[in-house]
Amino acid sequence: MDVRPSLCSGRQKADCGYPPSKSARSLNYRTGILGSYKRIIMYKRTPDVQKLYEIQKILKHKGFLGTDDKGSCFCSSHFLSSNHYLGVKENRNLANRRRRRQKPNHMVWIMLAITMVCVVIVFAIVMVQKEKGTIVKQARAVTKDMVYENAYIMSNDDGRLIFICDGDLYRAKGTMEENFTGVCDIEISGSKVKKIQIKPDDISGVMLSYGDGTMQIAGQGDIPMQSDKLPVYDETGTSPKEIAVSDLIIGSETLSYILDSGRICAIVRRQVPDLTYIRVLIKNDGKDAFPTIAAAAAANLYVDDADCGSNAIDDVSAYMANAQKSRIKVSSADNYVSINGKSYPGSFEFIGTEEGIVAVNTVDVETYVRYVLPSEMPSTFDAEALKAQAVCARTFVYSQMKNTQYALYGANIDNTTAFQVYNASETKQSTDEAVKATAGQVVSCGGSLITCYYFSTSAGKTEDMEVWSSSTPDFIHKVESVDDNSPYYRWTSELDLSAYNDPQYGTATGISVDKTSDAGYVLSLTINYGNKSQTITAENDIRKALGHYQKKVTLNDGSVRENMSMIPSACFSVSAGANGHYTLSGGGFGHGIGFSQYGADKLAKAGSSYKDIIGYYYKDVTVVDISSVCSEQ
Repeated sequence: MDVRPSLCSGRQKADCGYPPSKSARSLNYRTGILGSYKRIIMYKRTPDVQKLYEIQKILKHKGFLGTDDKGSCFCSSHFLSSNHYLGVKENRNLANRRRRRQKPNHMVWIMLAITMVCVVIVFAIVMVQKEKGTIVKQARAVTKDMVYENAYIMSNDDGRLIFICDGDLYRAKGTMEENFTGVCDIEISGSKVKKIQIKPDDISGVMLSYGDGTMQIAGQGDIPMQSDKLPVYDETGTSPKEIAVSDLIIGSETLSYILDSGRICAIVRRQVPDLTYIRVLIKNDGKDAFPTIAAAAAANLYVDDADCGSNAIDDVSAYMANAQKSRIKVSSADNYVSINGKSYPGSFEFIGTEEGIVAVNTVDVETYVRYVLPSEMPSTFDAEALKAQAVCARTFVYSQMKNTQYALYGANIDNTTAFQVYNASETKQSTDEAVKATAGQVVSCGGSLITCYYFSTSAGKTEDMEVWSSSTPDFIHKVESVDDNSPYYRWTSELDLSAYNDPQYGTATGISVDKTSDAGYVLSLTINYGNKSQTITAENDIRKALGHYQKKVTLNDGSVRENMSMIPSACFSVSAGANGHYTLSGGGFGHGIGFSQYGADKLAKAGSSYKDIIGYYYKDVTVVDISSVCSEQ
């Protein structure tokens, strides 16, 4: 049944159910639709659905929108078509705007990238020019007519020649036709460059040793040096600079050697040193004499020789004599070389000297620290104390890589207490874990590697460098350290002055302490020899000198030590007895500077971490990876 209302004439309402007449549609359009359409047009650029709903309400109020019996909206066909068109168009516009917002403007990004590249290029040019200008200002004009030998040309443009010679930076008028940087002889006349003699001959290789007028280079043999003070030019920094031969790391750098008439006249460092390995001079039982390799003492060895190839040998001395070699490199199948009953990791070089055959062990740093740790600290110590010791031991070995004491033998350090004890003892699980947990970690102060001094036991307080009659670095300070967990915390030593006859002074007649520190360490000691006397001021010298007269040491736990070559520490007081007998009442074991091992163990058991322990004994330091400070090496 048709329930729609009857037709109406004139202006019909939207809820009548029939389309309005032509005149009504015209009137509706003029009075209602047009105004609403204009408002839609006004808002169509704005994706605001709420505003469209408001317009819809206005239209409904005006009667252009109605609802059927099911609640659905309807309107006149004209308006419906118009509204449909507007809705579709508006939806399309909204979608386009969304796409424009979501889709990046590639041209904008391209232009931005080009701009950034240009900025970087301009900045680089400005910095280069600034650096060049700074170098020119620092360089001093040549004033003498002379030949600058083995100089290093840094730049030769803008009518100027900038070069380094004997540690100074010079500038001279004149340039070279070719773009050259490197070593040459420069002849100056009238403040101008007259002649340049380039030195193109060079060889490369790892420097194994130097001294006695020669330098041994891996794969090249012994090459004579033009001078004991060769110029070394370092190209690894922001700009080339001159350094000393002593700044080079033996056995760890591949260098370029400039030759003049077959002799090394200069060295150029073009690569950052490889700090993976350390070269250790092995001494017999920690004594001063170099070790000698007895016949057949080295077992399971293979010679790595450029001339003779790889050969298994049983007798090092015999092989070197037969091959007429003063130096050979050996390794073993299991990477452990046995020397005089001790087994060492890595490879070895044997060097023939007048005193015998010298042994130099090449081993990677982490393996070296594995063997140092149980040699320097009891493996039963707390894990955090072992970690602290591992970091200190690693820091110390890196700090000694430039040491040139054994440059003649191509070694950086030896295996004694003069550096670190490296006994080729068996490694322990606890110490291996500590080394692994701290791999690559070192101690830094102000961005530079420190020298990690450490010792066994404090007498109650650590010392500074005053006990060595030296200036104290910023990272060393005095701290309380109650090391009563050590048997050396307190001790007594019995001396007999008749037990030793000094070859220079004769028999001692008395001992007296002249000066002590606030912690009780002896800073000055006098030994009397009748009408002569000897005053000793260095901690190590005091301990050695009194060690000649030492009979025995009684420790804090009641145990007795005999045949000690040195007294335990320089922290003691002296009391005289009868017939040249003296008693030292002292405390501590070692020099007392820096890190106390027994103190570290006590702190660790109290809950301190290894970084806290290191930060307690060294002032203003941080634990960092070696890669962050290796540039300082």
